[in-house]
Amino acid sequence: MMAREWDYWTRNKLNILKDYLPAFCQASRSSSEIIYLDLMAGEPENMGKGMDEHFDGSPRLAMQTNPGFTKLVFCERNPKKSSDLRSDLASRFQNDQRWRVVEGDCNTKIDQILSSLAHISWAPTFAFVDQQAAEVTWETLTKVAHFRTNKKNIKTELWVLMSPAMIIKGVSGTNAESFANQVDLLYGDNSWRLVLAARQRNAISPEDFRVEMVNLFRWNLQNTLGYAITARIPMRMTNNIALYDMVFATDHPVGQKIMTELYRSAADREPMMKREAMVRTINSRTERNSQNTLFEVTPDQLAVTKFPNWEPNECWDPSQKVWW
Repeated sequence: MMAREWDYWTRNKLNILKDYLPAFCQASRSSSEIIYLDLMAGEPENMGKGMDEHFDGSPRLAMQTNPGFTKLVFCERNPKKSSDLRSDLASRFQNDQRWRVVEGDCNTKIDQILSSLAHISWAPTFAFVDQQAAEVTWETLTKVAHFRTNKKNIKTELWVLMSPAMIIKGVSGTNAESFANQVDLLYGDNSWRLVLAARQRNAISPEDFRVEMVNLFRWNLQNTLGYAITARIPMRMTNNIALYDMVFATDHPVGQKIMTELYRSAADREPMMKREAMVRTINSRTERNSQNTLFEVTPDQLAVTKFPNWEPNECWDPSQKVWW
Protein backbone atom coordinates (compact mmCIF):
# COMPACT_ATOMS: atom_id res chain seq x y z
CA MET A 1 0.00 0.00 0.00
CA MET A 2 1.12 3.53 -0.79
CA ALA A 3 0.17 5.93 1.97
CA ARG A 4 -1.60 9.03 0.68
CA GLU A 5 -0.08 12.42 1.46
CA TRP A 6 -2.12 14.77 3.64
CA ASP A 7 -1.53 18.27 4.95
CA TYR A 8 -1.21 19.27 8.59
CA TRP A 9 -4.91 19.95 9.07
CA THR A 10 -5.65 16.25 8.46
CA ARG A 11 -3.15 15.29 11.17
CA ASN A 12 -4.76 17.82 13.48
CA LYS A 13 -8.22 16.41 12.76
CA LEU A 14 -7.06 12.85 13.43
CA ASN A 15 -5.33 13.97 16.62
CA ILE A 16 -8.69 15.19 17.88
CA LEU A 17 -10.29 11.87 16.95
CA LYS A 18 -7.48 9.92 18.60
CA ASP A 19 -7.98 11.82 21.86
CA TYR A 20 -11.78 11.83 21.81
CA LEU A 21 -12.46 8.14 21.17
CA PRO A 22 -10.97 6.81 24.45
CA ALA A 23 -12.77 9.60 26.31
CA PHE A 24 -16.04 8.54 24.67
CA CYS A 25 -15.44 4.92 25.63
CA GLN A 26 -14.46 5.88 29.18
CA ALA A 27 -17.65 7.91 29.55
CA SER A 28 -19.58 4.86 28.25
CA ARG A 29 -17.77 2.34 30.45
CA SER A 30 -20.97 1.26 32.23
CA SER A 31 -22.31 -0.12 28.94
CA SER A 32 -21.50 -3.67 27.88
CA GLU A 33 -21.47 -2.61 24.23
CA ILE A 34 -19.98 0.49 22.56
CA ILE A 35 -20.24 1.04 18.81
CA TYR A 36 -17.98 2.89 16.37
CA LEU A 37 -19.13 3.67 12.81
CA ASP A 38 -16.73 5.01 10.19
CA LEU A 39 -18.80 5.79 7.11
CA MET A 40 -15.88 6.77 4.85
CA ALA A 41 -12.95 4.93 6.33
CA GLY A 42 -10.30 5.49 3.65
CA GLU A 43 -6.76 4.19 4.07
CA PRO A 44 -5.35 2.67 7.26
CA GLU A 45 -2.20 4.80 7.00
CA ASN A 46 -1.41 8.34 5.84
CA MET A 47 1.74 10.34 5.24
CA GLY A 48 2.43 13.96 6.10
CA LYS A 49 2.80 16.10 2.99
CA GLY A 50 6.45 16.84 2.33
CA MET A 51 7.42 14.74 5.34
CA ASP A 52 8.89 11.32 5.90
CA GLU A 53 6.27 10.75 8.56
CA HIS A 54 3.44 8.24 8.51
CA PHE A 55 0.43 8.46 10.76
CA ASP A 56 -2.51 6.16 11.38
CA GLY A 57 -5.84 6.66 9.66
CA SER A 58 -9.13 6.62 11.53
CA PRO A 59 -9.66 2.82 11.34
CA ARG A 60 -6.40 2.04 13.12
CA LEU A 61 -7.03 4.80 15.67
CA ALA A 62 -10.46 3.39 16.46
CA MET A 63 -9.15 -0.16 16.77
CA GLN A 64 -6.34 0.97 19.10
CA THR A 65 -8.64 2.96 21.38
CA ASN A 66 -8.23 2.02 25.03
CA PRO A 67 -10.66 1.59 26.68
CA GLY A 68 -12.12 0.38 23.43
CA PHE A 69 -15.21 -0.22 21.37
CA THR A 70 -16.91 -3.60 21.30
CA LYS A 71 -18.20 -3.29 17.72
CA LEU A 72 -16.55 -1.36 14.89
CA VAL A 73 -17.79 -1.03 11.31
CA PHE A 74 -15.69 0.59 8.59
CA CYS A 75 -17.45 1.47 5.35
CA GLU A 76 -15.36 2.26 2.27
CA ARG A 77 -16.70 2.74 -1.25
CA ASN A 78 -13.45 2.17 -3.15
CA PRO A 79 -12.91 -1.60 -3.69
CA LYS A 80 -9.10 -1.34 -3.60
CA LYS A 81 -9.12 0.76 -0.44
CA SER A 82 -11.63 -1.49 1.30
CA SER A 83 -9.57 -4.57 0.40
CA ASP A 84 -6.36 -2.95 1.63
CA LEU A 85 -8.07 -1.84 4.82
CA ARG A 86 -9.43 -5.31 5.50
CA SER A 87 -5.98 -6.85 4.96
CA ASP A 88 -4.28 -4.28 7.16
CA LEU A 89 -6.66 -4.69 10.08
CA ALA A 90 -6.61 -8.48 9.83
CA SER A 91 -2.81 -8.43 9.95
CA ARG A 92 -2.52 -5.92 12.78
CA PHE A 93 -5.38 -7.12 14.96
CA GLN A 94 -5.24 -10.88 14.63
CA ASN A 95 -7.98 -12.83 16.43
CA ASP A 96 -9.87 -9.59 17.05
CA GLN A 97 -13.51 -10.26 16.19
CA ARG A 98 -14.87 -6.80 16.97
CA TRP A 99 -14.60 -5.24 13.52
CA ARG A 100 -15.65 -5.61 9.92
CA VAL A 101 -15.15 -3.70 6.68
CA VAL A 102 -18.16 -3.06 4.45
CA GLU A 103 -17.41 -2.29 0.82
CA GLY A 104 -19.71 0.17 -0.90
CA ASP A 105 -21.33 3.58 -0.69
CA CYS A 106 -22.34 4.26 2.92
CA ASN A 107 -25.65 5.73 1.71
CA THR A 108 -26.65 2.43 0.13
CA LYS A 109 -25.05 0.21 2.77
CA ILE A 110 -26.29 2.02 5.87
CA ASP A 111 -29.48 -0.04 6.25
CA GLN A 112 -27.44 -3.23 6.09
CA ILE A 113 -24.92 -1.90 8.59
CA LEU A 114 -27.48 -0.71 11.12
CA SER A 115 -29.60 -3.84 10.73
CA SER A 116 -26.59 -5.96 11.70
CA LEU A 117 -26.29 -3.92 14.92
CA ALA A 118 -30.01 -3.64 15.69
CA HIS A 119 -29.78 -6.11 18.59
CA ILE A 120 -27.57 -3.63 20.47
CA SER A 121 -29.14 -0.38 19.25
CA TRP A 122 -29.27 0.79 22.87
CA ALA A 123 -25.45 0.96 22.99
CA PRO A 124 -23.50 4.26 23.03
CA THR A 125 -22.57 4.92 19.40
CA PHE A 126 -20.10 7.28 17.76
CA ALA A 127 -20.10 7.93 14.00
CA PHE A 128 -17.24 9.54 12.07
CA VAL A 129 -18.23 10.96 8.66
CA ASP A 130 -15.03 12.04 6.92
CA GLN A 131 -16.46 13.22 3.62
CA GLN A 132 -14.72 15.58 1.18
CA ALA A 133 -17.62 17.69 -0.05
CA ALA A 134 -21.17 16.30 -0.16
CA GLU A 135 -20.88 12.52 -0.29
CA VAL A 136 -23.13 11.65 2.66
CA THR A 137 -26.87 12.26 2.49
CA TRP A 138 -29.17 13.75 5.12
CA GLU A 139 -31.21 10.57 4.96
CA THR A 140 -28.15 8.55 5.97
CA LEU A 141 -27.32 10.93 8.80
CA THR A 142 -30.92 10.71 10.02
CA LYS A 143 -30.77 6.92 10.09
CA VAL A 144 -27.46 6.97 11.95
CA ALA A 145 -28.64 9.61 14.42
CA HIS A 146 -31.81 7.76 15.33
CA PHE A 147 -30.26 4.30 15.27
CA ARG A 148 -29.60 4.46 18.98
CA THR A 149 -32.71 3.82 21.09
CA ASN A 150 -32.67 4.37 24.85
CA LYS A 151 -34.81 5.79 27.63
CA LYS A 152 -32.91 9.08 27.72
CA ASN A 153 -33.30 9.57 23.96
CA ILE A 154 -29.55 10.10 23.54
CA LYS A 155 -28.77 9.77 19.85
CA THR A 156 -25.66 8.57 18.06
CA GLU A 157 -22.86 11.10 18.39
CA LEU A 158 -21.83 12.52 15.02
CA TRP A 159 -18.54 14.04 13.90
CA VAL A 160 -18.92 15.27 10.34
CA LEU A 161 -16.55 17.04 7.97
CA MET A 162 -18.20 19.99 6.23
CA SER A 163 -16.39 21.80 3.42
CA PRO A 164 -18.18 24.87 2.01
CA ALA A 165 -14.98 25.58 0.06
CA MET A 166 -15.37 22.29 -1.82
CA ILE A 167 -19.08 22.94 -2.29
CA ILE A 168 -18.53 26.35 -3.87
CA LYS A 169 -15.90 24.77 -6.11
CA GLY A 170 -18.32 22.02 -7.13
CA VAL A 171 -21.21 24.34 -7.95
CA SER A 172 -18.85 26.46 -10.04
CA GLY A 173 -17.60 23.54 -12.14
CA THR A 174 -18.71 21.91 -15.36
CA ASN A 175 -21.23 19.64 -13.60
CA ALA A 176 -22.61 22.40 -11.40
CA GLU A 177 -26.27 21.40 -11.32
CA SER A 178 -25.55 17.71 -10.78
CA PHE A 179 -23.25 18.65 -7.91
CA ALA A 180 -25.83 21.06 -6.49
CA ASN A 181 -28.38 18.23 -6.47
CA GLN A 182 -25.93 16.21 -4.39
CA VAL A 183 -25.63 19.09 -1.94
CA ASP A 184 -29.45 19.10 -1.72
CA LEU A 185 -29.17 15.51 -0.51
CA LEU A 186 -26.51 16.47 2.04
CA TYR A 187 -28.73 19.14 3.60
CA GLY A 188 -31.99 17.28 3.09
CA ASP A 189 -33.51 20.12 1.05
CA ASN A 190 -32.44 23.03 -1.15
CA SER A 191 -32.38 25.72 1.55
CA TRP A 192 -28.59 25.95 1.28
CA ARG A 193 -29.11 27.46 -2.18
CA LEU A 194 -30.29 30.64 -0.45
CA VAL A 195 -26.85 30.95 1.10
CA LEU A 196 -25.28 30.33 -2.29
CA ALA A 197 -27.52 32.94 -3.93
CA ALA A 198 -26.53 35.49 -1.29
CA ARG A 199 -22.87 34.85 -2.03
CA GLN A 200 -23.40 35.03 -5.80
CA ARG A 201 -24.96 38.48 -5.52
CA ASN A 202 -22.25 39.58 -3.06
CA ALA A 203 -24.70 39.99 -0.18
CA ILE A 204 -22.26 37.98 1.96
CA SER A 205 -18.48 37.57 1.84
CA PRO A 206 -16.64 34.32 1.02
CA GLU A 207 -15.93 33.85 4.74
CA ASP A 208 -19.59 34.53 5.58
CA PHE A 209 -20.57 31.91 3.02
CA ARG A 210 -18.43 29.30 4.76
CA VAL A 211 -19.75 30.27 8.19
CA GLU A 212 -23.40 30.33 7.08
CA MET A 213 -23.20 26.98 5.27
CA VAL A 214 -21.84 25.29 8.38
CA ASN A 215 -24.33 27.11 10.59
CA LEU A 216 -27.25 25.91 8.43
CA PHE A 217 -26.01 22.33 8.80
CA ARG A 218 -25.76 22.75 12.58
CA TRP A 219 -29.19 24.39 12.72
CA ASN A 220 -30.69 21.39 10.93
CA LEU A 221 -28.92 18.95 13.24
CA GLN A 222 -30.41 20.68 16.27
CA ASN A 223 -33.84 21.63 14.98
CA THR A 224 -34.61 18.78 12.59
CA LEU A 225 -32.73 15.83 14.06
CA GLY A 226 -33.11 17.13 17.61
CA TYR A 227 -29.52 17.20 18.83
CA ALA A 228 -29.11 19.18 22.02
CA ILE A 229 -25.60 20.43 21.22
CA THR A 230 -23.52 21.10 18.13
CA ALA A 231 -20.06 22.62 17.75
CA ARG A 232 -17.66 23.42 14.95
CA ILE A 233 -13.97 24.12 14.51
CA PRO A 234 -12.42 25.43 11.28
CA MET A 235 -9.38 23.64 9.89
CA ARG A 236 -7.36 26.40 8.22
CA MET A 237 -4.80 26.29 5.42
CA THR A 238 -1.51 28.17 5.52
CA ASN A 239 -3.24 31.18 3.91
CA ASN A 240 -5.67 31.22 6.87
CA ILE A 241 -8.68 30.24 4.72
CA ALA A 242 -10.90 27.63 6.35
CA LEU A 243 -10.65 24.58 4.09
CA TYR A 244 -13.27 22.72 6.06
CA ASP A 245 -14.98 22.51 9.43
CA MET A 246 -15.50 19.59 11.76
CA VAL A 247 -19.07 19.59 13.11
CA PHE A 248 -19.83 17.71 16.31
CA ALA A 249 -23.35 16.76 17.39
CA THR A 250 -24.24 15.25 20.76
CA ASP A 251 -27.03 15.04 23.32
CA HIS A 252 -24.67 14.70 26.26
CA PRO A 253 -22.98 17.64 28.05
CA VAL A 254 -20.01 15.41 28.92
CA GLY A 255 -19.33 14.94 25.21
CA GLN A 256 -19.50 18.69 24.72
CA LYS A 257 -17.09 19.33 27.59
CA ILE A 258 -14.53 16.81 26.33
CA MET A 259 -14.74 17.90 22.70
CA THR A 260 -14.49 21.57 23.67
CA GLU A 261 -11.17 20.95 25.42
CA LEU A 262 -9.89 18.94 22.47
CA TYR A 263 -10.98 21.62 20.01
CA ARG A 264 -9.12 24.23 22.04
CA SER A 265 -6.00 22.06 22.03
CA ALA A 266 -6.31 21.62 18.26
CA ALA A 267 -6.58 25.37 17.81
CA ASP A 268 -3.48 25.82 19.96
CA ARG A 269 -1.54 23.27 17.88
CA GLU A 270 -2.59 24.77 14.57
CA PRO A 271 -0.20 27.78 14.34
CA MET A 272 2.92 25.65 14.85
CA MET A 273 1.68 22.96 12.45
CA LYS A 274 0.91 25.69 9.93
CA ARG A 275 4.35 27.25 10.38
CA GLU A 276 6.07 23.88 9.89
CA ALA A 277 4.07 23.32 6.70
CA MET A 278 5.11 26.73 5.37
CA VAL A 279 8.76 25.97 6.15
CA ARG A 280 8.58 22.66 4.25
CA THR A 281 7.00 24.39 1.26
CA ILE A 282 9.61 27.15 1.14
CA ASN A 283 12.56 24.78 1.58
CA SER A 284 11.18 22.38 -1.02
CA ARG A 285 10.71 25.19 -3.53
CA THR A 286 14.25 26.44 -2.85
CA GLU A 287 15.68 22.96 -3.39
CA ARG A 288 13.75 22.48 -6.65
CA ASN A 289 15.09 25.77 -7.94
CA SER A 290 18.65 24.60 -7.17
CA GLN A 291 19.26 27.57 -4.93
CA ASN A 292 21.70 27.60 -2.05
CA THR A 293 20.23 25.28 0.60
CA LEU A 294 23.02 25.81 3.14
CA PHE A 295 20.72 27.94 5.25
CA GLU A 296 17.26 26.42 5.37
CA VAL A 297 14.24 28.25 6.73
CA THR A 298 13.26 27.13 10.24
CA PRO A 299 9.82 27.45 11.92
CA ASP A 300 10.94 30.22 14.29
CA GLN A 301 11.80 32.41 11.30
CA LEU A 302 8.20 32.59 10.13
CA ALA A 303 5.40 34.46 11.84
CA VAL A 304 1.95 32.89 11.70
CA THR A 305 -1.19 34.61 12.91
CA LYS A 306 -2.46 33.19 16.19
CA PHE A 307 -6.22 33.00 16.10
CA PRO A 308 -8.25 33.83 19.22
CA ASN A 309 -8.75 30.95 21.60
CA TRP A 310 -11.45 28.64 20.28
CA GLU A 311 -14.75 28.88 22.11
CA PRO A 312 -18.03 27.07 21.38
CA ASN A 313 -20.77 29.25 19.95
CA GLU A 314 -24.48 28.83 19.45
CA CYS A 315 -25.88 28.36 15.98
CA TRP A 316 -28.59 30.73 14.77
CA ASP A 317 -31.74 30.64 12.68
CA PRO A 318 -30.47 31.46 9.18
CA SER A 319 -33.93 32.52 8.03
CA GLN A 320 -33.63 35.60 10.24
CA LYS A 321 -30.76 36.97 8.17
CA VAL A 322 -31.65 39.88 5.92
CA TRP A 323 -30.23 38.14 2.86
CA TRP A 324 -32.29 34.95 3.36
